[in-house]
Amino acid sequence: MKAHWAGQVFRRRWVVPLPADSRAGAWTLDPRLVSLLRCPICKGTLLRGTDEFRCTPCNKTYPIVLGLPDFRLYEDPLIPLQDDYVKGGKVQIQAETLSFADLVRYYWSLPTYPYTPPDLKERFIRQVLSQEDRFRDSFLPRIRGTKTFLEVGCGTAALVKVAGNRFDLAVGCDVAFRWLLIARKRLLEAGLPANLVCCCADFLPFAPESFESVASVSLLEHVKNAEGAVSECDRVMQKDGSLFIYTSNRFSIGPEPHVRVWGVGFLPRRWMAPYVKWVRNVPYEKKYLLSWFELRRFLRKAGQRRSDFSLPTITATDWSNLKGLEKLGAKFFDSLGRVPFLRPFLLFFSPVIQVVSRRS
Repeated sequence: MKAHWAGQVFRRRWVVPLPADSRAGAWTLDPRLVSLLRCPICKGTLLRGTDEFRCTPCNKTYPIVLGLPDFRLYEDPLIPLQDDYVKGGKVQIQAETLSFADLVRYYWSLPTYPYTPPDLKERFIRQVLSQEDRFRDSFLPRIRGTKTFLEVGCGTAALVKVAGNRFDLAVGCDVAFRWLLIARKRLLEAGLPANLVCCCADFLPFAPESFESVASVSLLEHVKNAEGAVSECDRVMQKDGSLFIYTSNRFSIGPEPHVRVWGVGFLPRRWMAPYVKWVRNVPYEKKYLLSWFELRRFLRKAGQRRSDFSLPTITATDWSNLKGLEKLGAKFFDSLGRVPFLRPFLLFFSPVIQVVSRRS
C-alpha cells in the first residue's frame, strides 16, 4: 500500500530551480552503477531513458533530477518532496562556485524544520567537516573488501569518499535529495566519481548480491522501518560479504545525539517528545533509536548469523570536539572499556551500537 501511494505522489511533475549550465546532460551516470540498478518495488530490470528510468511491469518511472537517479517510493520524512527539490536546486546553484566546506555552511544558513538551534547547527557543521578523519580511523578498518561498496544513508558521503580510495566502485544512497548534492560536491572536489542514488533505505534499487561490503552509519535511528532497512542491506550484500552498522543506542548513558538531552531513550517512546520539548524546547520528531537487543533481532531475521558487536573507537578528532561533561564522561567510559570483563556489559549502554555482521 505504501509503495502504491508513493507511486501516485511521485508521478507528479515538480519544478526544480536549475543553474543555467546544469541541465540533465551535465552529468553522466557510471555504467557500472547503471548495471546494478533495479526497480525498488519489483526488483526487475529497468529501461534507461534520457532523463528517467522505467519499470515496465510496475508501469513506474523514476526521474533523473540534476543528474541524480531518484528511486524514492516515499518522500524524506523531514521535508516535503517539493521542498526537498527546491532546496536541492538552491544548493546546486551554490555548488557551482562554493567549496564543499562553504557549501555545508550555506546549507545550514537556510531555514530548517524542525527548527535547529544555533548551537546544534554549529555542532552539525563541525561533525560533517571532521567526518573523513573520524571515519578513516574508526570505520574503514571494519569494512572489508576492495571491489564494490555501498553506504546506505550516506549523507554528505564522507565514508563513500574514504572508501572510494580502496574500492573499485563505491556507491552512496540517501533519501535526502538535497544532501546528495552536497555529497557530490565533496566527491568531485576530491577527484572521485560521484556514484550517488536517491532512494529509501527499506526499498533499495539494486540487484541482489550487488555489493561486497555494505555500511550504514547513523541511519537506522532515522528510519521508521529499520527492520526493513537491515533486510534490504542483507539482500544487496554478496553471500560472503559483510555489513557494518553504526547507530545511536536508545539506552545510551550519554545525551541523545540529535537534541543533546540526557535520559531520552530510557523513557517510553510516547513520552520522549514531550520530555525533550520540556527540557530543551525543541521538537523531537522522526527519531527511532534502537537498542542492542532490537538490532540483534533484526540482523538474525535478515539472515545474518555472525554479528560481532564492539565498543566505538574514540578518535583524536572526536576528542577535539568533546568538551565539558561530555569529555569527562567519554574519558570515564573509555577507561571502563579497557577492562575486559566490563566490555560486554558496556555494549548495552554505549552511546552507539557498532557491529560487523556476516551471513556465515
